Amino acid sequence: MKTPRKQDKRNRRRTAVITLGLIVLFAYATQVTNINLEEPLEPKRQENLVNLIRRLAHPDLFTYDDETRSTNATIRMPCPDEVKGSQVNIEGRQVLMIPNCATTTQDQITMKGEGFRGNADGRVVWYPIGSTTTRRVSNFKVTPEGTFEVTFTMPDIRPTEVPQRLEIVEITNRRITGLSDTSREAFDKIIETVLMALMASTIGTILAVPFSFIAARNLMAGVKAPLAAIMSVIILTPIIGGAGWWLTNQLLGSVAQTNGAFVSTLRDSLAFAGFVGNFIVVLTNLLLLLLPLAAGFVGLLLAITLGGRYGQEAIMRLPNGPARLLTAVLTTAGTAIFAYGLFYALSWINVIGLREHLPESEANWLSILGTPALTLGLIAGLASLRTQPKYHFPVGMITYTVTRGTFNGLRAIEPLMLGFVFVVWIGLGPFAGIMALTLNSVADLGKLFSEQVENIDDGPVEAITATGGNFVQTIVYAVVPQITPHYIAYIFYRWDINVRMSTIIGFVGGGGIGFVLQRNINQVLYTRASVMVIAIAVVIIVLDTVSARVRRRII
Repeated sequence: MKTPRKQDKRNRRRTAVITLGLIVLFAYATQVTNINLEEPLEPKRQENLVNLIRRLAHPDLFTYDDETRSTNATIRMPCPDEVKGSQVNIEGRQVLMIPNCATTTQDQITMKGEGFRGNADGRVVWYPIGSTTTRRVSNFKVTPEGTFEVTFTMPDIRPTEVPQRLEIVEITNRRITGLSDTSREAFDKIIETVLMALMASTIGTILAVPFSFIAARNLMAGVKAPLAAIMSVIILTPIIGGAGWWLTNQLLGSVAQTNGAFVSTLRDSLAFAGFVGNFIVVLTNLLLLLLPLAAGFVGLLLAITLGGRYGQEAIMRLPNGPARLLTAVLTTAGTAIFAYGLFYALSWINVIGLREHLPESEANWLSILGTPALTLGLIAGLASLRTQPKYHFPVGMITYTVTRGTFNGLRAIEPLMLGFVFVVWIGLGPFAGIMALTLNSVADLGKLFSEQVENIDDGPVEAITATGGNFVQTIVYAVVPQITPHYIAYIFYRWDINVRMSTIIGFVGGGGIGFVLQRNINQVLYTRASVMVIAIAVVIIVLDTVSARVRRRII
């Protein structure tokens, strides 16, 4: 038996080893991440930071009725052999610039002024030779005594033989006359951003709710079926589901041909409310797009119902020998169909260049991909002879694992990357941002919803199951009443998140206020970018407050 003294020594050694390991870990992390505290202390970097903060602190919110006075000075590029300063006197205003030249963008120029109007705002503007635009090089604030001093560097060097013009602009009597164009643009784009998030949250919720039930362990743990029933579902899925999709496509073919004329007529008749007509048109196109998918999904449900029920009944009624033989036949066919579908999908995606080694015609893929699929089917059929035909496999847990893995895989992809993919597919604009946010919302909400289902009280579920209720009845009467308040709270929370994420997606062209913010930052228009940041902050604060109150009331 260990004595307390030996135990204390072991604990101290363990603590020392852990402490040393943490020190080594953080020392290596400091080297890898290139942490250097000397760089932020450099005067030039501090000056750039101060200039940035001052520009962001002066947002372009309003338009002003300004009274301006200009004073012109000159600057040489590059500096001559003898560097001097220059002084300008105009109408009592004196400007001293030392030096009056610049050779590189790192050369600092100090400008001092006297005789200006007290508390006036000012800026120094450069007129580059050969350019039709001006460049603002600095801002300043006049003291109550009418003086100012500012140090700046030139953003670019354009060597010329003649001096270039600098304009010192003095701005006084600033009276607000209305909102600026930047504020109006920010208002329009923040509305677009909020509606983008609303659309993505709504569509994501509709898609995530049904998947959340099959991603809940407590609901799927009891779903079991014999191998023959599982393979019957796999065999019937492409037959019934594919038939439903194909027939619906054929029936809608004639409707799609007349859809263009219908759209044109509808838009003309609703010209007084174009957005209403456009909404109806979008719903019509969406219906035509989703009906084949819905028919295929109904066929899938029918295949699961018929295959699972009759496959299980056939196996349970047959003696052990015929049941084993039937299981082997169904396993061979089901595995071959599943393997062929998997091979076809991998070849279509061109995983590791598979498509490059296949014929151009997809019709010839059947013979090439069918042989390995049939081989795997025969191997699986022979292997199934060694299993008990009436043994119930945990198909529910397999479905749960696949669904949860899909959710985690989608959540691992950053919305910014999804936005880039959809911009390439759809094009620039908010629609691409909605698609990216929707896909990410499905993954996040699906996981949150399924975890909420796992935390429900099992009593109602057991009661419905004991009375002979099926899976759907169990969800409707035992699960839904318990999870509805939490689902609503999560939906509002997701809307809040999507508003913030849509700002980032805008940086890759996904629409919303983020697109305008990125454009202003790239053009070094920080006063305009500050307006966008303020709009984002205000909307996020409001939505966070609203969603918090809704969650407190519901839960």
